Amino acid sequence: MNDPHVVLHLGAHKTATTHLQHSIHAARRQLDGAGVRFFGPPALRQPGTRIEARFDLPFNPRKSVADHRPAREVLAEMMDGGTRLVLSEENFIGSLFDRRYPGPFHSLPVPLYPDAALRLAALAARVAPDRGLDLCLGIRDPAGFLNSAYGLVLQAGSGVDMDGFKRRNALFDIDWVHLVRRLRQAEGVGRVTVWRHEDYRPMFDQVVAALVGEGVGPIRPVARVVNPGLSTKAVAVALECRAAGASGPVVQQARDSFPVGPDNPPHDGFDAEEHALSAEFYAAQVAELAQMDGVTLLRPDGPA
Repeated sequence: MNDPHVVLHLGAHKTATTHLQHSIHAARRQLDGAGVRFFGPPALRQPGTRIEARFDLPFNPRKSVADHRPAREVLAEMMDGGTRLVLSEENFIGSLFDRRYPGPFHSLPVPLYPDAALRLAALAARVAPDRGLDLCLGIRDPAGFLNSAYGLVLQAGSGVDMDGFKRRNALFDIDWVHLVRRLRQAEGVGRVTVWRHEDYRPMFDQVVAALVGEGVGPIRPVARVVNPGLSTKAVAVALECRAAGASGPVVQQARDSFPVGPDNPPHDGFDAEEHALSAEFYAAQVAELAQMDGVTLLRPDGPA
């Protein structure tokens, strides 16, 4: 088997990753016909099917279900005669939240995804020792990113309010430049393609092409909203329920009862000054990424 082109989509979390995965998965027959093999969360999250289990990586937490065959044999089975392998799993480089402490997850690790480089180097050595592993990553304005992450905190069972969450997670800790620099420096990593979450919808075709390659044919975005955010009212109701001792899916119930819409604006835990600071910090990061060696920044008017 000739070395396939291996692309790893890293997410990140909270950057429309699930919508992108659903859209590409829906076109899997089209992809198969073009020689592209796409593996998303449905194929990568069951016991024995996680990336670290498939390739028997040293940080695989469940050794009993590891595949001990040579990596080239596993890779050939996944490729099934194809020429391009796309792995899309935002959890591969680590959890969004810092899991070193017990209890509900409140804090993001600093830096983001601290074990990313180690994990990528281990995977690249298995699946792309000669050609290298190409990466794709969506990024997001820090304020919007933290607003969305807060919704996950509530869904995980925490009753922390937004002020408490912000004290644990500073805007300036959402440092995409630091993350991408570490990704680029990981041994065995080739090119890194980055796009802004804010440009995802108008650049959908560019983003898809970065993952699956040119010439596959049009892939349409799924029409439905995947993982809708929380409204201001839904957050308030969920916090009231948690404070009263309620358990169970109170956040989901509040979201369903008070969906984002004309009468229910989306939850926003940041004021105008904080948004301005976030936007300035983000713009500086994007400008630096555009100049970073080995990084392609997708833009609506063409890659930088």
